[in-house]
Amino acid sequence: MADSKATSTNFSELENRVQKLISLHEEVKESNQGLRSDLRRLKIELEEERTKTSRMEEGYRNLKEMEKTGNRQSIAQIKKRINDIIGEIDKNITLLNGQNK
Repeated sequence: MADSKATSTNFSELENRVQKLISLHEEVKESNQGLRSDLRRLKIELEEERTKTSRMEEGYRNLKEMEKTGNRQSIAQIKKRINDIIGEIDKNITLLNGQNK
């Protein structure tokens, strides 16, 4: 009888341990699901940030190109204006030289 009582106690302890393992398994499973959900959310956020960064970099490159183009146009306009002024000066010198003769 003592042997059957010891066996019963062992089975009870084993059952308690199995129940504890099942409970721990469920907790870990829920935690794992939460972590997977967080991972998915973070991946989505990361992709959104990468897209935003890419758009900002493209905008920056476009802005730089526009500045270069604007500078080139400004330089071209300044050169044209200088050439126009030089042309006017040459005309006036020619007129003055023609009047002095």
